[in-house]
Amino acid sequence: MDKQAALQHFRKQYFNPLLDEQLNMLETAYHREQSQLISGFKASFRSLCLHIHSMQQRELKAPIGYIHYSFLRTQVLEQTYHCMTEAYDTAWYEDDSDCKSTYDASWAYAPISTMLSTLEQERKRYMGVLNPADIERLLLESMPLFHQFVSSILRLAIGEAVLMPEYQTILKAERLLIRTGEYMDSSENIYVDDEHLPQGDEIREQLMQASTEEPFIYENLKHLSLHHLELIDKDLRYNDFSHSHLQGSRYHNCNLVGSRWQQADVEDGSFRGCLLTDADFRYAHMKGVDFSQASGETYRNKGLRLPGLVGIHFEHANLDAADFTAVQAFEHAYFEGASMLGTRVPRMFQQHWQLSDTQRQSIVWIE
Repeated sequence: MDKQAALQHFRKQYFNPLLDEQLNMLETAYHREQSQLISGFKASFRSLCLHIHSMQQRELKAPIGYIHYSFLRTQVLEQTYHCMTEAYDTAWYEDDSDCKSTYDASWAYAPISTMLSTLEQERKRYMGVLNPADIERLLLESMPLFHQFVSSILRLAIGEAVLMPEYQTILKAERLLIRTGEYMDSSENIYVDDEHLPQGDEIREQLMQASTEEPFIYENLKHLSLHHLELIDKDLRYNDFSHSHLQGSRYHNCNLVGSRWQQADVEDGSFRGCLLTDADFRYAHMKGVDFSQASGETYRNKGLRLPGLVGIHFEHANLDAADFTAVQAFEHAYFEGASMLGTRVPRMFQQHWQLSDTQRQSIVWIE
């Protein structure tokens, strides 16, 4: 057996099954321990902000334009399970005033060490055709599959983290981006803090013009008054509508993946037929909102599970008289502390949603 044939056989026979097993176990732990993981991230973020503030008090750091969480492939193989966290001014990578911290992500990366040990034993079956570097290479290729869990916790926790006084006191550029990805490589926004927001009329026009070809995404749309919006088939992924007044607004068949609506008021609005995967409605006022035929569809492709890991969050929201008729893929929806008086919910979710006795009695269960 030549090396390529051996690698192909090894990947199919040993590596892929073990990778699937570890990812499944990690996903189970991720959902079970979500509260603790959020708390851990917030503690790390608080430490970073204190470090930034200390440097700024000593005039060693300009206003912050970027905060970046990087995963480092080589460190994981060395069993160092930390994301590097760096704060930059508006020059980003050209900022030469180092401001670094770390985030302990061992909960996500430790399975790689388990895989390394197991696969090293299986490698010996190939009689010297495969070497330890081949195993390491396979594991390095799989790193983004583990980082997606870290990215999900960052997305879930950052909305609360930026409310902490330690973040509020640091000096920020007019537009601050919090991002995650590989070190000095591809990355994505997880939060946008924009000091100068456009006016409601301007935003309304931009939202109306959004399309699949020209999406309107990753924008900070907080604290706006946009009553009675009528948006159909718009791509509005990852926008942050938190604290906005959106009463009576209707989003029909829109792509709202990863959107945030914390403490927004959308009373008597509609998300009918929308894609709401990983949307965050915590503490929102959603009385009478129509969620019928909405979807929380998750993405699954050879270990990739984003979007879909974060879940749909309604904790402490007012969902009285809201309608969840014919929603799909809402198994990972969270309702702790939510008011659900007269909320219409398909009976099938009785087995999936963790609800209090009061919520179960308040809900109108439908077939």
